[in-house]
Amino acid sequence: MAKVKLELDGKNGQEVVNASSAHIAAMATPEGLALFPTPDPSAVDYLIPHNALATGVNLITSLEGQLTAARAAVPGLIATLKIAMEARAVYVETTTNGDASKIPVSGFAVAGTPGTPIGPLPRPENVKAAMAAMPGVIKVSCEPIKGTQTYLIECREHLDGTPWQQAKVSTKSRNDITGLVSGKSYAFRIAAVGAAGQSPWSDEAVCMAP
Repeated sequence: MAKVKLELDGKNGQEVVNASSAHIAAMATPEGLALFPTPDPSAVDYLIPHNALATGVNLITSLEGQLTAARAAVPGLIATLKIAMEARAVYVETTTNGDASKIPVSGFAVAGTPGTPIGPLPRPENVKAAMAAMPGVIKVSCEPIKGTQTYLIECREHLDGTPWQQAKVSTKSRNDITGLVSGKSYAFRIAAVGAAGQSPWSDEAVCMAP
């Protein structure tokens, strides 16, 4: 006597649902209804475990898609929050005038061991702006300045009267400025911030966004 071959062992949830769906569809054909008029379990009872597994598989697929999207978004979200935190750090340092007893009130830790400020920082020199390989990105740099905790980078369209806007706050003297409009020329300037406060602004560097 011939037997039914299921071979369900080792199949994942979607594969089992697919096999079950094929069975349900075949049983619902005129030939299937004629040959198997009283299936056991009944059609209604059979659908209970079938639908339960199908719902679970669909939920997993949906959650996996959301998880993949969330994982892909996290690096960009981290970068955005880091910029905001670095800007807040500059604000806290400036507002407290680098007072190590007041900085912890902000929830930030004090960097290193408090020492004697090295004095006002000079304005950044050798400021350069150059096209990056990616559209809308310009590389901005200056000579590193000893004692600098953060560099403030401001940007504006290279037009008379256009106001300066903060482009980035960074601990590095070389940075990529993103989100620019290709074909437009931009001016950049940099200031260094240390224990004694902010330096004067640098000369401008101008570049067209690729």
